[in-house]
Amino acid sequence: MKFQIRIFSLLLIFSFILYSGCNEDPVSPINPSGTSIGTIESNPNVLEVNNSVDVTFRFIKSAGIDLIDSLLPLFKVDASGNLTTQIGILKDNGNLSNGDEISGDGVFSGIINLTETSHGESRFAVQANYNNQGTSTLGVSQFYTIQVFSALNNSLITEITTTLSQAENTFINALGGNVSNYKTAMTQTISFLQSQPNISNVSGSDASTSIEAKFTSGLYGCISFSLANANGTVITRGGFPSDSAFQRRPKGPRISPENQTRGVNTFGAQHNAFENIDNPNLDPDIIGNRNVLIFAPYEAAFAPYNEREKIKSNLSDGQCQGFEFTELVNQDATVKSCLEMTKYGMIVFATHGSQGRWIYSAEIVDTNSSDYNDIYKPLITAGRLAIAEDVVISNSGGVQQKATVYAMHSSFFANLPGSFPNSVILNNSCESTMNADLSNAFTGKGAKTYYGYDKVVNSDFCVTIADTVSKRFARGLTTGEVYYNATDPSSPFAQFQISGDNQMKFSLSLMNGNFEVGTLEGWSKSGDGRVISQLGFVNPAQNSYMGIISTGLGFTVSSGSISQCFRVLNDQSTISLKWNFLSEEFLEYIGSQFQDYFEIRLITEGGQSIVLFRKTIDQIAADFQATEKNPGNLIYVSPGISFDQGDVYMTNWQNFSADISAYRGQVITVVFSAGDVGDSIFDTAILLDEITVQ
Repeated sequence: MKFQIRIFSLLLIFSFILYSGCNEDPVSPINPSGTSIGTIESNPNVLEVNNSVDVTFRFIKSAGIDLIDSLLPLFKVDASGNLTTQIGILKDNGNLSNGDEISGDGVFSGIINLTETSHGESRFAVQANYNNQGTSTLGVSQFYTIQVFSALNNSLITEITTTLSQAENTFINALGGNVSNYKTAMTQTISFLQSQPNISNVSGSDASTSIEAKFTSGLYGCISFSLANANGTVITRGGFPSDSAFQRRPKGPRISPENQTRGVNTFGAQHNAFENIDNPNLDPDIIGNRNVLIFAPYEAAFAPYNEREKIKSNLSDGQCQGFEFTELVNQDATVKSCLEMTKYGMIVFATHGSQGRWIYSAEIVDTNSSDYNDIYKPLITAGRLAIAEDVVISNSGGVQQKATVYAMHSSFFANLPGSFPNSVILNNSCESTMNADLSNAFTGKGAKTYYGYDKVVNSDFCVTIADTVSKRFARGLTTGEVYYNATDPSSPFAQFQISGDNQMKFSLSLMNGNFEVGTLEGWSKSGDGRVISQLGFVNPAQNSYMGIISTGLGFTVSSGSISQCFRVLNDQSTISLKWNFLSEEFLEYIGSQFQDYFEIRLITEGGQSIVLFRKTIDQIAADFQATEKNPGNLIYVSPGISFDQGDVYMTNWQNFSADISAYRGQVITVVFSAGDVGDSIFDTAILLDEITVQ
């Protein structure tokens, strides 16, 4: 792990947000004619006019392309597809000062200061020479587009919050201290907003307790009203239940302003069928991985009706022990935390929702924050984020709590980077299937199955659904078998709904053991685990790709592991693979307390952990007759391969196999881990390839 991470981590904390064009439908990048030598990404990739920003560009070399050049020029591209001005150089040198994490991995990086002077599109391309059957040929990358938006004046944010505050006062005055007047209050509030000259469109009705307003500036504002009981607890996840339903709910603790319940709307839109977008490299019926994201910004508000622990327990107690969980809870569930969402095979939202178009974070709007200035402003201008007033009404008709937070539009999710790996989405928020916008956004990015509710939903029903769904997934059922026709027993009686593919399930066969999909499809990841096409001069053991786990290379701070569970068939008896151990701890720290290691272990259905293989620095040194002063049979690979602190030696590709016939008929999980003992300064990486079960 590198000490420079503190200096440069902010440059990469942003996730890539794919350009969508002037509308909010995802658009494929325009590509040059001829052979593409690779693709480009940037961090960030939405910008404001006349705002000077350091942008981290990355060029990812295509598999099978043998580059001759080591310094790759990055060009602007004009409207006719011509490369014009060179704006910088990208390097594959492992130097964090130019944004590069690993030397020689086929990813070239550069940090380039950009100031775009007009709104619209800015396009970029890399040009480099490559070996084309012995002939040096000049190639060009796919064109990459950054959307540039007009500058956002903070006065427009003030205009939104002021108008929404006036709407809130209109609602409270119309209630007149009697919450049963909420329909009249909503009608008057909507009429007030419709009469404002700075608002072009208002979505809402007297059956609803949330409103969406589009301002003449093109920006969005949302306001939601939720009802609390005498004890200060919001029982539903938004909305005004009937008196009988409200009275029979149990009471709970008072909720802080930053942890309010989710917003609601009771529009009578029809539940629609949704289009599915295929991921051509993935098995069409298999959920891409067992990485699970639980997004729960209002967990404190929903207590005791929270689903997170039940989901974790149910999935972990099933046949497969290979689930990895990322939990974004309360104030950790920010907008920024959603920007890498496409790497998860299963996502659960436990938050506010509105109209099938909006998902709330609990992140308080702060126009002085770096995230607002560096990330959120162009997203607000693009209509992908709204300024939302989240208001809790006491049972006496006054404002109990309120907060100004960000709400994420369906277009925010439609323009996330990459594709979802055949993911399953459980949207435990109100009105999440009221219309098709959110479902279309996710399925348009590669998700296959989407679950939600047609209207306001109560928290305890959400917990029941999540409990049942996770138990059924843990049993290996398909998405259609997981679904069941259920209706919330309490007002307003939301219906649980499914859209998309009914045949998706988690795999119980070892898949992508050679990593030739080019991603970690099938593998759950913790810490630093990735797929690469090369590491310096070291190529995969076969074909185009290999896996890599490490003790924390580049900006990654934690040791890595990848895992996968599978059923051992009656004719299978052996697991085998190839591995290559590279470390900076050779030779200097042979015989010391600093002992990085590589471990392979199995986890049974019952949770028993069996170590199949474990080698430390000293044990590998002994196997290769290496000492502190003599490399023996270890291979010196620097400067062609360098991590951070010292020279690197490697074992080269080694074979491993183990007998697993004792587990025939059982589901087991295999875990490959890189470990750090003694310090986290000198890095170790293990390459993996040709993992098979026969």
